[in-house]
Amino acid sequence: MTSAATPKGLRRRSRLIEAAGALLLEGGFDAVRHRAVAERAQLPLASTTYYFGSLEDLMAEAAACVYRNDEDCIAARRDALPRRRRGGSATADALAEVFVGPDTTIQTLAARYETIALAARHPRLRDVVIDRRVLLSEMHSEVLHKSFRKADPVHVGQLIALEDGAVVGALGMRQGTPYAAARDALHEVIDVLAPRDG
Repeated sequence: MTSAATPKGLRRRSRLIEAAGALLLEGGFDAVRHRAVAERAQLPLASTTYYFGSLEDLMAEAAACVYRNDEDCIAARRDALPRRRRGGSATADALAEVFVGPDTTIQTLAARYETIALAARHPRLRDVVIDRRVLLSEMHSEVLHKSFRKADPVHVGQLIALEDGAVVGALGMRQGTPYAAARDALHEVIDVLAPRDG
């Protein structure tokens, strides 16, 4: 067993990942640097290169950490959503509530989309984004089924793309809230992309 796989090694690695995730939320990927992560975790600088093969590996772990926390919040909102027949507006509201969330911080939303944008240049980030997309697709389908709506996989992908575009637009323009932007965009298409089921 290597020292990286011992309980102490696993705890150190976990501290580094949590520190990297906190830095990502505070300052984006530019803030995720070996020295900054080591200082935040209160560990020697050499520990970052010992536990992670490259800066890209550390960035990917930071993104996965932030995504896990975000996904836990999304799952809690999904689970709290009651199962009932919803009209178009109510379904759009439910999707925006679950996946964007009126209380989701700007830092969390920025980290979501910065990760997606940088995935084009960093293969390790691409893996994180792909895994998240699969999970979010499943969660969207669950919300639509809870609302007695059809959840065709192609249409679910289009709903996610629409939400993403609305949120990114709101983040860039600083007009209104990302939550309201996603909700309003979904109102326009929900009956087409997720019609009533029966």
